[in-house]
Amino acid sequence: MSGLSDWEFKSDYREHSEWQSQSGSCLPAERTMAETMGVSRPAVREVLRALELLGIVKPVPGGGNYITEDLDTWLIGPLSILFKLNNGYLRQNQQFRAALERESAILAARKCTPLNAAELWMILARLDAAEDEKIRGKLDRELHQKIAKIADNPMIYSVLAAADQLTENIVSGTRDYIMKKNNSAREVDDQHHRLVEAIINGDAEQAERCMSEHMDTIERYMEEMQKNPKKFWAFYRVN
Repeated sequence: MSGLSDWEFKSDYREHSEWQSQSGSCLPAERTMAETMGVSRPAVREVLRALELLGIVKPVPGGGNYITEDLDTWLIGPLSILFKLNNGYLRQNQQFRAALERESAILAARKCTPLNAAELWMILARLDAAEDEKIRGKLDRELHQKIAKIADNPMIYSVLAAADQLTENIVSGTRDYIMKKNNSAREVDDQHHRLVEAIINGDAEQAERCMSEHMDTIERYMEEMQKNPKKFWAFYRVN
């Protein structure tokens, strides 16, 4: 890039507080940005194109460049590609996800509002009432996504959402394995209940313990499945 590195461009951009727009708002014209920072318009276009590829900026023909409406999820696409490139390291990816899930539980316990509590109980009630395992799997993911949302950390939410795209089939297959092995998902359901109770009660330490126990359970069953490769990949493909 001529005249200004990508890092320098972003640093200079941050210095201009009037440009720090909210999601959905329009950025200044290319000419204005170029003149203000003393760089060429092609240099500005390069950065805008990179931001577009990342999903941060959305160009509108004849209407300028706009900040994406959903900044909370802009990282999901690029990160999901990274996870897929490393899909041979399923255990490591699951351990990484578990660490973020624990932090998510801690933050959620500190920030949970009465409305959040009601939403968590509603998801849990639907999960308890559901009999179809595919529906239960979707509600399981919805519960974890809601906890990540309550944590109110866009980075954690985006990374977990990206990891979920890779491990969705594996986790779903693990739940199916648990059902077939124990004829019940009682252990996992009990963990969900204790986790939600801790978050709603604002007990961050207990929430972390419950999430750790839950993630350890998932990893334990994944390891059991991997000891039998044919069974593991059968569950992976079916789910």
